[in-house]
Amino acid sequence: MVSKNLKLKRICCTIIVIFLIFCILNLAATKIIYDKIFTRYDCTAHEYQNELLPTVHSREKISFASGENTLCGYLYKSSSDLSKDTLIVLSAGHNACSESYLWQIKELVDSGWSVFAFDPTGCCESGGKSAVGFSQELLDLKGALSHIEKNNRFGYNNIALLGHSRGGYAACCALSYDYDISAVICISGINSAMEGVIGSASEYVGMLAYLNYPFLWFYQSSLFGSDTVNLKANNILSNCDVPVLVVHGADDTKVPTDKFSIYSYKDTINRENIEYLLCSSPQNSGHTDLLFDKDTSANDELIKKINEFLEKSLN
Repeated sequence: MVSKNLKLKRICCTIIVIFLIFCILNLAATKIIYDKIFTRYDCTAHEYQNELLPTVHSREKISFASGENTLCGYLYKSSSDLSKDTLIVLSAGHNACSESYLWQIKELVDSGWSVFAFDPTGCCESGGKSAVGFSQELLDLKGALSHIEKNNRFGYNNIALLGHSRGGYAACCALSYDYDISAVICISGINSAMEGVIGSASEYVGMLAYLNYPFLWFYQSSLFGSDTVNLKANNILSNCDVPVLVVHGADDTKVPTDKFSIYSYKDTINRENIEYLLCSSPQNSGHTDLLFDKDTSANDELIKKINEFLEKSLN
C-alpha cells in the first residue's frame, strides 16, 4: 500500500514538473518571438517629393512623454483661411512612422484640417528600445492626447482621431478614456491586442496558435496591465455615441475582413453614428495600399470620404 502511494506521488510530481517545464518553455518562447516582432523600427532618411515640401517645411516639431520615453510628433497646421477648427491626431501602424502618411496629411491639411502625427515608442525619432507591442500604441496615443489637453488643445475646438492598423485599434480604444473626442476614423484596424497577435499567428500555424493564448495574455499583461490588454474595440464602439468611420480593404491579408479586424464585428456593433467603408478596387483593397493611388500619392476617394464624414460629424 505504501509502495502504491509512493508511486502515485512520484507520478503526480512528474506530471507537475513536466507541466511547469512546459509553462516555462512556452513563456520563454512567447517572449522571444513577441520581442522579435516588436523590435525597434528606424526609418531611412526621407526624400520628399516637391509637392510635399511646403507641408514638411511649415510643420512644428513637438515632443511629449509616453511612460519613460520621449516621443516626437509634428503639428501640421491648415492655413487660417481654410481652418475648420479641428485637430486630427494620427496614429501610425506597425513598422510605420508619422512620415509614412505625409501624402494623407497633405491632403487633409489642404482640406482645412490640422494634423498632429507622431512616431510611436521605439520608432524613428521617438525614444524606446523597442516597439513593445500593440497596446503600446494606445498608451502613446494617450500620452499625445494628454499633452494636447495640457496645452489648451493646441487652440482647436474639435479633436478627431485617425488611426491605421494598430493605430486604428488605438484610436477606437482611446474612446474608453476621459478625452473629449469628436470623431474617429479607423483604417485597417485590429480589434484587440490579443486578437492581433493570435490572429496573425493562426494564419501560419492554425489552431495551434490558440494553445499559446494564456502565455501571450500573461506576457502582454506583464507589460501593459490586464485592463489595457483586455480592451476590445468592438465593445468600446458598442457603448459610445462618438461618430466613427471604419474603413477596411476587401483583400486585406494582414488583418482580414472576417477575422480579428474591427470591420469583422460590423454586424454586432449596433448603434447610430457608425459608418463602414469597404475598399474593393484592385489597387486600393489591401492593408496599406487602400491609402494610396497608383502614383503613391494619397487615395483621393478615401480622402474625399474622410472629408465628408468629418464635415457631417462635426457640424
